Amino acid sequence: MTTRARFRFVVKGYPDGSPWITFEPQDGQLHGEGLPSGIFGFDLRKGTTGKQAEEIANFLDENISQFTFTAMPLA
Repeated sequence: MTTRARFRFVVKGYPDGSPWITFEPQDGQLHGEGLPSGIFGFDLRKGTTGKQAEEIANFLDENISQFTFTAMPLA
C-alpha cells in the first residue's frame, strides 16, 4: 500500500547559523511500519547562504508535488 502527502519545504538554521531544510506536512500523512515519527530534513553544502537555502526550498516547493511511502513486505 502506498500513502501520499503534500509537504512544504522550510529553511531552518543550526545554532552556528548554517541553514538546513525541513519538510513539513501540509495534508495527508506518511506512515507505515518502521517509519519513525519526527522531523525530516537535510543539510546543505557547507557555505550555502540563507538566501540560497530559500531559493532551494522555493524550487522544491514548486517542483515536488507529493512524497510517497510504499510499505514493502519483509522477505
